[in-house]
Amino acid sequence: MMNSISNPIARWHICQGSINSISFSNDGAYLATVGRDGSLRVFDYSKDLLVCGGKSYYGALLCCAWSMDGKYILTGGEDDLVQVWSMEDRKVVAWGEGHNSWVSGVAFDSYWTSPNSSENGETIMYRFGSIGQDTQLLLWDLEMDEIVVPLRRPPGGSPTYSTGSQSSLWDSVVPLGTLQPAPSMRDVPKISPLVAHRVYTEPLSGLIFTQESVLTACREGHIKVWVRPDIAESESINSEALLATSLKEKPSLISKISTSSYK
Repeated sequence: MMNSISNPIARWHICQGSINSISFSNDGAYLATVGRDGSLRVFDYSKDLLVCGGKSYYGALLCCAWSMDGKYILTGGEDDLVQVWSMEDRKVVAWGEGHNSWVSGVAFDSYWTSPNSSENGETIMYRFGSIGQDTQLLLWDLEMDEIVVPLRRPPGGSPTYSTGSQSSLWDSVVPLGTLQPAPSMRDVPKISPLVAHRVYTEPLSGLIFTQESVLTACREGHIKVWVRPDIAESESINSEALLATSLKEKPSLISKISTSSYK
């Protein structure tokens, strides 16, 4: 019920077991939840309506985050994968492989400007980060038109692959309100991180992007601030040198984290 005159204004029974993370889309229209049952659930908040969702490859999901435009959702959990979910197709469209243990935090970088966009000005590349119990911070770029997409396999046949938009190659859009089962590992496109850096000796627990920096936290209560390079620095230093040197540990709290296109 959404018309309660006192707090809480609503009480939803979503799943069996704990809910590990929730996240609202930027416009407040949708609410994403992940939990111990390994499911992502996306609700139309004003209508109390389940829109879509699905299962992890295995284990619980621990974290979730929306893209700035509300088109994609990141999840991470006990399967060591970063899952990319499409709101348009209402299913997983990519898996990020790079962590060696549970993924404990994911976040889109809303302050990073895509170097390219479509003719109508829509974003076609996204930057995001993930942290895990393997003590690593990973940075990723997501560009759907360039990932390798598995085509439908004929009965008894082998999978074939193509580069291009997943919408034109995959099965039709999942019906509204459907929770998808865990897909097969070979049926989902894979992406790899641009940068991997071991931040602490303890498992990581928090990741936040700001306009000037990236903040990470570990379970021991330590917070580190990784300052973004300014435009002049990112343009003047060779990209390979940046990747080789920018993630080195500094003795002070302030350290740097960057790739050649971080601006």
